[in-house]
Amino acid sequence: RPMLTSANGMTMPTHKPTSPPRHLLWIDGVGGFLLCLTPRVTIGHASARPAPDVPLLADVSRLHVALQRDSEGYALEALRPTSINGRDAERASLRSGDRITLGPSCQLVFVQPLPLSASARLDVVSGHHLAYPVNSVLLMADTLVLSGGTRGHVNVPGLSQPIIVCRQQDALALRYDGAIEIEGKTLRGRAPLEAGRTAEIGEVSITLERVS
Repeated sequence: RPMLTSANGMTMPTHKPTSPPRHLLWIDGVGGFLLCLTPRVTIGHASARPAPDVPLLADVSRLHVALQRDSEGYALEALRPTSINGRDAERASLRSGDRITLGPSCQLVFVQPLPLSASARLDVVSGHHLAYPVNSVLLMADTLVLSGGTRGHVNVPGLSQPIIVCRQQDALALRYDGAIEIEGKTLRGRAPLEAGRTAEIGEVSITLERVS
């Protein structure tokens, strides 16, 4: 492991940098998504410092709720007034289709479209906005499925076979049964999904952007 020499002459191990916990995922013709990679995700007002993982432009508290993913699924911990399907909740296990109301009016729908995948999606359905030009949040575990039908985390109309976004050590990658073109280079089956580069699969373009 690489070593770092401190001011007093002692050596300390350095740590390999990991991917930022959040990205923006842009899919041409579909839209943008806030991609969260950590098992614990905080949700609150966009003006909070430090900023929550999911920053909302809405009448919510600076840190309103936290979602925790584990082997059993997703659990919600409410730090400020929150309801699920119209019932006040402080702690609750989430099920696909649950409608979460933060404060008086900000509503999110929790969707877990694939029972065998631990990844999920949060859709903002109350007309409020995130601090980024996206309407949905992807809570990524090991994989995300981009599908031409409803059996995926993201619906990509016209897609004949699924595109899989997967973790590859400390980075992200694409899996697809066909050609993936990145900056004029054609790969087959698997390709890295790197910030600032666009991957083209047929007529679908996918770009990853870091969130500072």
